[in-house]
Amino acid sequence: MSDLETWLKEHRITEVECIVADINGIARGKILPGYKFLRSMQDDGLRLPESIFIQTVTGDYPDGDVIDPTDRDVRLRADTSTIRMVPWYDEPTAQVIADCYHHDGEPVEISARYVLCKVLALYEERGWKPVVAPELEFFLTRVNADPD
Repeated sequence: MSDLETWLKEHRITEVECIVADINGIARGKILPGYKFLRSMQDDGLRLPESIFIQTVTGDYPDGDVIDPTDRDVRLRADTSTIRMVPWYDEPTAQVIADCYHHDGEPVEISARYVLCKVLALYEERGWKPVVAPELEFFLTRVNADPD
């Protein structure tokens, strides 16, 4: 039994979300039963259309020929070091981040995670340390009951 299989059994995982981020940071992917996830890990069985990486926030696609019109599928390979429990589901569910590859084994260069890894490698070459500082912005307003 693999470490991953042991982890899924110990946490009584029934479903696994295998996710990738699109260019907007929106999680896309597949939810599947744990046993199918384990099987997919052995045969590169998870696939998604390459076009998901260029979807807009609303789910539309940009004009122009950004992706091959045949919209080939890409293979998902789960990075098992990222697997975590999902606390907001009733059923024991896990999420795992995946990397994407073409059928020839080459990485999908428009994958947000691939781009991030390339940028981090450039930082490392220069001895730089990236700093992330998210800023949450919101406004508190009163309800406007006036329909005009």
